[in-house]
Amino acid sequence: MSDTSLAKELSTRHAALRAELDKMGAAALVATRPSTVTYLTGYTTSTWSNFSRPIVAVLTRQELIMIVAETETDAVRERVPGVTVRDYVELLAVPETMSLPDGLVQFGPAAAGVLADVVPSAAEGLIAVDGYHAAFPPVAQITDLVPGLDSRCVDASGFVWRLMLNKSEWEVEKLVKAADVLGNALIGLQDALRPGLTEQQVFQRLASAAFDAGAHGLGYNNVVAGVQRGLFGSPTERVWEKGDVLYVDGGVLVDGYWADFCRMYTIGAPLPDQAAGYARALKGLREGVASVNVETTAADLCRTIQGATDLDPHDVGFGRFGHGLGLYMPEPPSIHLDDKTRLGANTVVCVEPAVLHEGGNYVVEEEYYFSEGTTRLLSPMVPDELIAIG
Repeated sequence: MSDTSLAKELSTRHAALRAELDKMGAAALVATRPSTVTYLTGYTTSTWSNFSRPIVAVLTRQELIMIVAETETDAVRERVPGVTVRDYVELLAVPETMSLPDGLVQFGPAAAGVLADVVPSAAEGLIAVDGYHAAFPPVAQITDLVPGLDSRCVDASGFVWRLMLNKSEWEVEKLVKAADVLGNALIGLQDALRPGLTEQQVFQRLASAAFDAGAHGLGYNNVVAGVQRGLFGSPTERVWEKGDVLYVDGGVLVDGYWADFCRMYTIGAPLPDQAAGYARALKGLREGVASVNVETTAADLCRTIQGATDLDPHDVGFGRFGHGLGLYMPEPPSIHLDDKTRLGANTVVCVEPAVLHEGGNYVVEEEYYFSEGTTRLLSPMVPDELIAIG
């Protein structure tokens, strides 16, 4: 039942990961972070919205193992090529000092018991852990529940992120598919927009359009009527009225891969200050993307956008001018003055200039694949002007 193209992609990833494990003398990689589990397995699940049931992927030199709740084993076997599945069922009582989030009885200890059975022996080497001792998600601490394992663990986050940053053509096509879905959803939303809608009603129309367009899940979405306010937070009952700019930041997932870009709307023709603010952000996007070459770093791109917009990224709420994208949102790199990541190493980046202009926040955003001097636009092109409705 598993996809042969996925099997080929996973084989390439596993070979690269095992090479890194060999360099550090590690016998296995342990992953609990959803994006890394998907990177190792191709598997996605709604279980990740329920932190109480750990999903652990273990890549050894010989095999790929997944530790999941018993009720998930069938789905994993059907969808993950060549996987060995180990399951747990029990809720176990825990001491009050255990800092896992699930109360007096928890699934974590049972999952940790299975992990203890599958990790290679001390004689075979260290255990590399993605997000070792990370503050979030809490399940990242699962190796602490295996007696004696902590002394053998080393952090794998650096090489895992480095490999995930280098997107394959297979991944790029997944990202294009997700971007097409979000682009079509935003077209459907535009047809449904009317003056007098609340932020919540706009969000509901976006969600409906996204699933109609083929989204497998909704990601990070914002709807703000009136950009004199901050652009984060859940949609409210605030009404979109003439004179307000409507900001819609869409995020959808398809096969675990993200699409993330925004649109801005006015009722009728925009006011001069609104048009000028949007044009300023668009100038940053266009000049920034045009500046990217084989040697450009994220910091270089940030400086170009900073010059084009006459604004430091820390002077607006976003704190940067874009971010990486893939199985997680946001991924490294950050379009920030301190990020020296070279963009030409097959990276996918949301280039996202945000400017504060006459008290209003204006944002434009496109997704790009940068590969050794080649620039490929993955998402629909940003409109040249604010989108006028009615």
